[in-house]
Amino acid sequence: MAINFTNSPTVGNTVSAGNVTWTWNGGSWVAGLSQNAITLVANTAPIGASTTGGTATISLLVSGVTAGTYGSATQEGVFVVDTFGRITSASNVTTQVANTNITGLITPAQTIPSGVTASTYGNATIIPVITVDTFGRITSASNVATAAGFTTGKAIAMAIVFGG
Repeated sequence: MAINFTNSPTVGNTVSAGNVTWTWNGGSWVAGLSQNAITLVANTAPIGASTTGGTATISLLVSGVTAGTYGSATQEGVFVVDTFGRITSASNVTTQVANTNITGLITPAQTIPSGVTASTYGNATIIPVITVDTFGRITSASNVATAAGFTTGKAIAMAIVFGG
């Protein structure tokens, strides 16, 4: 399509061709879309469009996702992507690994300290007192001296506290 521009335009002269209106600004012809062209893209996600004073503005619509970082050492990011490739939903969920998914040996560096001092608890004259939490972990340990007259030939009692 050929466009016929005026050889000696004055500021504000316009020439239209299709959906484009060209306006002379005093130094060059500036293309502007007509209202019909703007209507074609308005409300067509993910593009937004508007006109103000003959100036067309085309923008990317807000996706609804809060800007930020998702995922961490203890949380996984969960994302929903629309057909335009935009993330439309994002959230964090707590990382959970089933014990059936763990193979191999767990090294001391992979465990969390329990607060119990590594030691031997109990002997022929001392009774160990051990507290175990609901996960079967020893959370505290101490020694209690046996009663007077207790000798090594007798059974040693051991106190275990569960659920502490």
